[in-house]
Amino acid sequence: MEHQLIETDTVKQALSVAGWDMEMELAGMAVGTSQFELPRVRIEHKDNGKHRMYIDSGESYLDDQSQEIEIPGNKLNAVVFAEQNIRAFWKEGDEVPACSGIDDMPIGIEPLAVSCKRCEHGVMGGKCKPKVRLLLLAENDGEIKPLIMNLSPTSIKHWNVHKKKLARSNLPVVAVNTTFELEDVKKNGFRWAEVKLGMDGIASRELLVIARTARNELEEFTKQISKSDFDDSGDKQD
Repeated sequence: MEHQLIETDTVKQALSVAGWDMEMELAGMAVGTSQFELPRVRIEHKDNGKHRMYIDSGESYLDDQSQEIEIPGNKLNAVVFAEQNIRAFWKEGDEVPACSGIDDMPIGIEPLAVSCKRCEHGVMGGKCKPKVRLLLLAENDGEIKPLIMNLSPTSIKHWNVHKKKLARSNLPVVAVNTTFELEDVKKNGFRWAEVKLGMDGIASRELLVIARTARNELEEFTKQISKSDFDDSGDKQD
């Protein structure tokens, strides 16, 4: 059955006539789903070097509305309020990772090692895919909203350089407006985009208050890895 075009205003009016409050019903749904459905900052790598950074809001039934929000100039300005090192190891042909970990601690029913640091697959150049998962606050459609951004292995070094510069400046990561920009890279016949980071001043008091609340509310999310954390191009081992 094909999805029919849904007009939100028509739905809202129908609910109102029947005695329902649409905003209240949506808020009730958000309680159980928002932590797993945060919009994600993604990167589309292109062979011609015209890479793209955009916000992926996830699938919906609204055929007339794009769920991809363009980031002007491929430059994002955000406050980082949480950081995690995540990993995943796939066996050939599997659709889900055989093992995964958060901050060097394996999670799941049958981890391959007691620690990611002691695992043979987690060594430099091994088959266990490392990423840095960042939780951000950024302006989206005129509102300040939380986003997720997963830095690929080739961009992790830029994140580490950014943190070292902040540490030398006696500045916590959450205290600044961090900038994310794409850099075109060509090597060994391949072409991709890496994320370079910088800072654009100190975060406002308003953003810092929101960031503290967001970190507390999203604490449960940081205890697990979702399928969306490793569904970017090139994530799965062939």
